[in-house]
Amino acid sequence: MSDQKSSLVAPTPADAVASAAATSANGASGDDYTAPPPYLVSGVPASFPPNTVYDPLIPIEAYVDAAYPRRSGILFSKVPSGPLKPAYLAANADGSKTFFYCITVGLKVGIVTDASIASEYTNGVSSAFKKKCHSHSAALQYFNEDLANGKVHIGKYRKSSRDRLVWCVIV
Repeated sequence: MSDQKSSLVAPTPADAVASAAATSANGASGDDYTAPPPYLVSGVPASFPPNTVYDPLIPIEAYVDAAYPRRSGILFSKVPSGPLKPAYLAANADGSKTFFYCITVGLKVGIVTDASIASEYTNGVSSAFKKKCHSHSAALQYFNEDLANGKVHIGKYRKSSRDRLVWCVIV
């Protein structure tokens, strides 16, 4: 290709088609064409870890490793002292879309990708709040805005009438 691309940006499917067309225009047979690796076709940079969720709205330099204390993907039993940063989160094994759940009021707060974990820390909590987001960047933005506005806090478990032990005397 004549135009230069950044080393962080992978070729798009259109680039792969253009490359195949150029190969056939140069007289090479169709048997010589090798399909690009899947990570290039999907637009995920080659430097991005495999089997993780890629969000093109978050620069690769912004991601932090698992040792960073305030990152997405973990839950906090105390309100974080500063904004969360993006972390590499595992993609769904079956290839289905990964959703992000922001817990801003619950027994623990943070951003997770498992709905059952989000429900576990919000069910039974007074004024609990969780939000389902379709992208990692949207989840981070929502959580960090609520954190900056003082809307993130640890809730208290409230007992429902089903949790009370009822004593019955049978005569």
